[in-house]
Amino acid sequence: MPEQFIADKRPLNWGWLFEMAWRDSRKNRSRLLLFISSIIFGIAALVAIYSFGFNLKNDVDNQAATLIGADLTISANRPADTSVKTMLSTLGDRRSEERSFASMIYFPKGNGTRLVQVRALQGAFPYYGSLETTPTAAGIDFRSGKNALVDQTLMLQFKANVGDSIKVGNVTFLIAGALNKAPGQTNISAGVAPIVYIPLQYLEKTGLQQKGSRISYNYYYKYDHAVNMASLVKDLEPKLEKADLNYDTIDTKKESTGRSFADLTHF
Repeated sequence: MPEQFIADKRPLNWGWLFEMAWRDSRKNRSRLLLFISSIIFGIAALVAIYSFGFNLKNDVDNQAATLIGADLTISANRPADTSVKTMLSTLGDRRSEERSFASMIYFPKGNGTRLVQVRALQGAFPYYGSLETTPTAAGIDFRSGKNALVDQTLMLQFKANVGDSIKVGNVTFLIAGALNKAPGQTNISAGVAPIVYIPLQYLEKTGLQQKGSRISYNYYYKYDHAVNMASLVKDLEPKLEKADLNYDTIDTKKESTGRSFADLTHF
């Protein structure tokens, strides 16, 4: 057997190797420390980013139901015709309807006006989570009369208090509570057009629902029994597409929201 091969089988003297490496680094130790620290900080940053992404994905999965507020939502930009209404009435065990649009509202107390997102709501939506309000009971009680929920930042801006009033179109509503948080609400959208909730039964009296008005029609459904939602929407999809309706479920919300945050962490 060649002598060189036998020499290669001898164990390495790690102590001698480190000693030689340390001696050779005497002239460039500051640069060596810079490189080592850069590697350490780089690895730490990657671990932190991927940990953030993993935790965020888990939070999205856990909170998807409260983001959408229902098992199934269907939306359109025009009123449903008779055949579509018949189909929609067969869905869910509990149903809610909402019509949302941008409009100016008037604060009589401060003589001020503001562009807001009016949401006229009927039913017990949201079925997951809640309309977080001050006082707490206002998130439910406002539906029983000519009451409104007004975004908390909007109330601060116009120095309005619970018990004051606002005018939406031709109807004056009592401010039942300050709206702190609602399903699907983002800080960006709230900054551009804060949300104001009113009961749907008063929408027509406001005079704001007219021909040509840009109104979004949203339908919310809650199932009190086990349902294969993937199979359900697969059967509904051709009918919804034909009627120009969009839908969203808890699973699709998880997927779309998770994809957005995944792109962020990858970037």
